Amino acid sequence: MEEPKHGFHHLSDRSQRVVLNGAQSSWIPVLSGVPQGTVLGPLLFLLYANDITENISSEIRFFADDCIFYRQIRTPGDCTSLQQDITRLYNWSLTWQMVFNTKKCHILSISRKRDRPTITYTLGTEKLSVVESYPYLGVTVSSDLRWHHHINTISNKATRTLNFIRRNIYGCSPEAKVLAYTSLVRPHLEYASAVWDPYTARDSNKLEKVQRRAARFVRRDYRRTTSASQLISELGLQSLAERRKTSRLTLLYKAINGLVAIPMAIPMDEHEHTSRCTRHCGPDAFIILQSRVDAYKFSFSQELFQTGTPFPVQPDQHHL
Repeated sequence: MEEPKHGFHHLSDRSQRVVLNGAQSSWIPVLSGVPQGTVLGPLLFLLYANDITENISSEIRFFADDCIFYRQIRTPGDCTSLQQDITRLYNWSLTWQMVFNTKKCHILSISRKRDRPTITYTLGTEKLSVVESYPYLGVTVSSDLRWHHHINTISNKATRTLNFIRRNIYGCSPEAKVLAYTSLVRPHLEYASAVWDPYTARDSNKLEKVQRRAARFVRRDYRRTTSASQLISELGLQSLAERRKTSRLTLLYKAINGLVAIPMAIPMDEHEHTSRCTRHCGPDAFIILQSRVDAYKFSFSQELFQTGTPFPVQPDQHHL
């Protein structure tokens, strides 16, 4: 509980106390922070942390209170530069009295090489742990750029949510069950799917199984002789694979028309353009670029590409 002493002051002259089972503590002054849940709270936090990128030579991404920065590692000097950036980040936290939780700070090395750098990075006096995968903004990124771990995570989460629905609305109408599935379960299976759309049958089937179980629950039909695909069709639901395809094409359209911050390839000159296309190709023709690496071959930036130079593969990157 908070109470301003003299009128309303958003940042100063505030006190707080704790109430537990009717017992109240004494009032103490609030020396730092902003009132929780206020409209100005997020804006003031962004203003407070906005200079975190200063003097950082690595690429950095900042979303709310999540921060990640990364650097392409080609030489030992790149490792040294990354450590220097980590040290600058630590010094920033000391200046602004914002302590980082080192248990949530990790190093993720993304590489296809078997022999990866074994450099030890530290945040202050704490050694940063090395992980093979880590969730970032709801998507689990793995060091080999495969999505098995992420798909296992979201399918398990969606299954738990589906089981919760089955226990609580078993007697409801099919329409209510479908609504519960599409609003509570399916979003777990589709969040950011344009990025991690699986290219293996095993991963794709793991996601489809959740929807098939949901269809049997809606229809109350668990017989082995009943086709789950037929039940899904009768309910007017698309397969998750088709929905992911639509999502990827939608994102591609937005990228082409500058509706999202995804850079497209640089167009080739006219000679190269005509040599790689048939006479039916128009100025907005697309080609499927060849790649021997599955993680790159089936990525969003590679699967459908405007005629031009593809994005380069980053051989080694260390992410914080």
